[in-house]
Amino acid sequence: MILRFETDRLILRPFKESDAPYLFELNDDEEVMRYTGDIPFKDVEDARKFALDYINNPQGQIKKYHMGRLAVIRKEDRAFLGWTGLKYHQEGDFVDTGYRFMKKYWGNGYATEATRRVLQHAFNDHQLKVVEAHVHEHNYGSQKVAQRLNMKLDHRFLWSGTKPARCYKITNDEFRNS
Repeated sequence: MILRFETDRLILRPFKESDAPYLFELNDDEEVMRYTGDIPFKDVEDARKFALDYINNPQGQIKKYHMGRLAVIRKEDRAFLGWTGLKYHQEGDFVDTGYRFMKKYWGNGYATEATRRVLQHAFNDHQLKVVEAHVHEHNYGSQKVAQRLNMKLDHRFLWSGTKPARCYKITNDEFRNS
């Protein structure tokens, strides 16, 4: 299964080594990272190693589960906008969708458009019954994306035991009827 998808405006594809400067820029923005709980890359080389490991690791999401986070590229100018994708969580036996976009591209519907295509992949190619999105309680932008995708608030919880978060879910039937 090749993880490469398109929408009207976007290309979704696995990370490449050449994405390193963009991944570094994305994760170096405090506002982008505010609610993620992730640690920024220390430099471009760190981002390059991440990209290579993400696509080549035989135990990673892409090789093992044929899903993962994908770079989002705008067709018109090949700009790297951010990423979206699926992630299988073995410890809880569920799949979530996530997205992270550079601030300069917020508010253009890219996260919704790209993630809608990822959900189509989840339900059509993987025959999943449900997909979750875990969103920080104060990340209103990401909550709006989940809601635009017709995901419903299922419950609130403490992310990593300390951060207030919301779990949104959508079923295969809900997606097909949206």
